[in-house]
Amino acid sequence: MKIFITIPALNELESLPHLIEDLNGQSHKDFEVLVCVNNPDVWWSDRKNLEQCENNITTIEYLKSVKDLKIKVLDRASKGKGWKGKQKGVGYARKELFEAIDKTADESDIVISLDADTRIRPGFVGSVRKRFMKEKKALLLANPYYHALTGDVDNDRAILRYELYMRYYLINLFKINSPYAFTALGSAISFRISGCRKISGITPKEAGEDFYFVNRMRKAGDILIWNDETVYPSARESDRVPFGTGPAVTKGLAGDWESYPFYDTEAFSRIEETCRLFPELFRHDAETASDDFISEYFGENIWAPLRKNFKTEKLFIRACNEKIDGLRILQILRFYQKGNSLKNFIRFSNSEMDLGLSEDFSFEKSSVKELQEIRNVYFEHEMELRKANYFSMTL
Repeated sequence: MKIFITIPALNELESLPHLIEDLNGQSHKDFEVLVCVNNPDVWWSDRKNLEQCENNITTIEYLKSVKDLKIKVLDRASKGKGWKGKQKGVGYARKELFEAIDKTADESDIVISLDADTRIRPGFVGSVRKRFMKEKKALLLANPYYHALTGDVDNDRAILRYELYMRYYLINLFKINSPYAFTALGSAISFRISGCRKISGITPKEAGEDFYFVNRMRKAGDILIWNDETVYPSARESDRVPFGTGPAVTKGLAGDWESYPFYDTEAFSRIEETCRLFPELFRHDAETASDDFISEYFGENIWAPLRKNFKTEKLFIRACNEKIDGLRILQILRFYQKGNSLKNFIRFSNSEMDLGLSEDFSFEKSSVKELQEIRNVYFEHEMELRKANYFSMTL
């Protein structure tokens, strides 16, 4: 079993050496590193972005000077080698990295996906290898994560708000026994080459490629959600992609959290009630708690065609779970969202975490220390749930 570590890099000369140092310090040292240094080719003639291109060239020179690691540089940054047309962004960089590995890798080989500004502890690579060695059928590991704070009060308050949104979301999915209870971070996923081949690789997108990748992998087979080592992604502001951690921080700093609400727990219950009816729906049509959404998004009775195509109850239920996948779950939550997002968070935090938040709690007024304490309670609870489930729920 070979291990490959992939890193997309754009304007990362300041951050990348810290990750390289972490990789040098790994207790398990048998791995190869691939870095895709990238930028759109048109940036070379754009004064506004020229500095980032020059940063990339210096990054390539730095990587070639590293002596203690096996590093392969994919140059998508030099003049004439950058992204052309609509090809741009981290999604295309990950695709380039994964495809480069796929050319020579064996089915059992492992790819660890990181970001250039991520930090890891000495036991991380070995822990990932151990997980896949133990769980031979697992296709992917969605690793636990914990954003390292920056020391900038406003930035840290924003990343803590965003991280709590993600943990709130995942914990509620655990509560309804969803098979899509995972968090997809490009800086915190690892996978077998066999799984990547099974879904024909990653679909390049300007953003969100990690979510779609994990969502498809989940339908293809078992994924792991527990590891005893944590990944520490960056908490910095960024506008390079339309959505994700960086843009969430940027929007949050401007007070815009509309894209990252704390969903009404009733909406999660609707999903649970709908999924519970799958065995009955195999026998006949029945009213579900998500009928309004299904009518709006699909425009038809989705159960009858599934009954026609899947002749056993087991296959039908799996097909239903594939139909109401991670993306549809998110859409259902948005469709049925109601009430005050902050009040939803306060209510859930008090009932599930026993945090005792007052009714006038707000993220803007709370100190970073207070939010850090809340984050830690959520983190510990999530880790307990991850460990208890280990694998995501069966489809």
